Amino acid sequence: MKADLFDERVCILGEGPSSFGSTHSEISWVDILGSRVLTRNLETGLASEFSTKEHVGFAVRRANGGFVLGTNSGPILRDPNGDIRQLFSLPDVDPQSKSHSIRWNDAKVSPAGDLFLGTMGYEMLQGTSTLFRISPREITPSVALPNLTISNGMDWSDDGQTFYFIDSQWQAIRAFDVDGDEIIGMRNVIEIAPEDGAPDGMCIDAEGGIWVALWGGSEVRRYDSRNNFNLTERISLPVPFVTSCAFGGKDLETLIITSATDGKSGLPKESGMTFSYKPGVKGRPSRTFNR
Repeated sequence: MKADLFDERVCILGEGPSSFGSTHSEISWVDILGSRVLTRNLETGLASEFSTKEHVGFAVRRANGGFVLGTNSGPILRDPNGDIRQLFSLPDVDPQSKSHSIRWNDAKVSPAGDLFLGTMGYEMLQGTSTLFRISPREITPSVALPNLTISNGMDWSDDGQTFYFIDSQWQAIRAFDVDGDEIIGMRNVIEIAPEDGAPDGMCIDAEGGIWVALWGGSEVRRYDSRNNFNLTERISLPVPFVTSCAFGGKDLETLIITSATDGKSGLPKESGMTFSYKPGVKGRPSRTFNR
């Protein structure tokens, strides 16, 4: 199966797509190293973008219509009118950032409404990444998972009792049991051979299918969490660095897929562009953060 081109703007490191609006047709994603947030409407084609002035690891939609932006000195809250204020400072909560160059990398809102936000080091050194968790009612985040290398894609089962998470260095998707505020019982549920690429961003559809983007693998794969995590579909992309995916559009029937150039030359011309694909299964809406 092959994806269609959705947006021709080239991202150095496109990541973190999400959908919002009454028909889930407003799609947003980030160009992390390009320091910008991009949007495009699936129905009208209307596109826009704004600069963040710093590298931005994620753009999570807020309940009031603004964004939580994972900028290097933040994260920050951006209101619909463009006003910004700092939520907290990464160096204040992450000791690793005092001795390593760290940035935000991916984030998602849990079924309980908490924001899970991960980091990674620019040098990708083992143990320098952390997955944090912040409640809408709190100011300071807590550590959800320490001693990671590349905190990446995440999502939850329908009942919210299982947390699926990717540290790209694992070459696997791992599942955890959710016990109140604790994440316990780590186990591999999907393993990716290194020659197939590194697991990057992910999302889960309405039928329990786990869609994972493969960095260096030129594809997105679907694994069925309700049937022994069997591989059920593969979407071929004309680019090597496939980064993440999310559902959007009317009835949440369109999978949006981001990609990257990683600053390299000699890549296929579509590298860094954003793609769409209708897999014949509906997705789940992107959650907003109530802050």
